[in-house]
Amino acid sequence: MSDDRSRSGMRRGLTLVEVCLVLALLVVIGAVAAPLMEGSFSRAGLQSGAELVRGAWARARLAAMDSGQTHVFRFAPRASRFQIITLDQLGTSGSEMIAPEDPTSENNASDMLRVERSRLPDGVIFAAGNIADSSQVLATLGTAAQSAWSAPILFHPDGTTTDASVVLSNESMQTVRVTLRGLTGIANTSDVGREAVGP
Repeated sequence: MSDDRSRSGMRRGLTLVEVCLVLALLVVIGAVAAPLMEGSFSRAGLQSGAELVRGAWARARLAAMDSGQTHVFRFAPRASRFQIITLDQLGTSGSEMIAPEDPTSENNASDMLRVERSRLPDGVIFAAGNIADSSQVLATLGTAAQSAWSAPILFHPDGTTTDASVVLSNESMQTVRVTLRGLTGIANTSDVGREAVGP
């Protein structure tokens, strides 16, 4: 009887086999969880980019209604930059330049709350855009105008806008589409998916 007590009292630690099994289990769990976590962060960045675009469109629409001047939103295709300017600034040399990326001015990728207002989050780009033609833009720029920017989306003082949709993409080739209704100025965002976009 006393022999059984002494044996049970001696066994307080884990054997080497038990420690190895626990470590192997942790490695398997980590290997399964890492891609899932990475996918969640990619989706979050894409959704954040879509909200930035919707917010920029709302700011441009309000600025046009407040100032009585037509405002323009446009983006750099296959890049992350966008701008909001007035229609009379369209085609000026200063508005046509896209400033080069300055790594010292950017925030850390983890600092999602302080991303520049004229730039999408890191790893998210404007993959494609479908913007209705505007006779007002053709009259301002002429038919032969070439630009590094996309076709402009117009925001008029009466609250109407150009019909438009843009597709944002991330490094995992996931996409989200942001659509703007011209008559109402309301923007909608699709679910994150994998939409085929051109080169």
